[in-house]
Amino acid sequence: MMHTRISSTAEAASSTLATRAAGFARRAWQAYWSWRAKQATVQILYSLDARTLRDIGINPSEIESFVFGKGCQRVRPYDEAWRGR
Repeated sequence: MMHTRISSTAEAASSTLATRAAGFARRAWQAYWSWRAKQATVQILYSLDARTLRDIGINPSEIESFVFGKGCQRVRPYDEAWRGR
């Protein structure tokens, strides 16, 4: 009977560890793709001319701060949900 308790406890710990590892992997994957989306946004914005950037309200010198800066510091923060539209 003691052997059953020990093995079920080990299985529960193993399951918890697997769940935590899966959560970590999911968060790392999401962070990676968020970073890639921001990198692509920076490249696209750098490819625009100054007049187009001015039309959308961005100065060429503030492209990276627009994308990577804190949202509360800007009037229009980077929208991470742009891919879903």
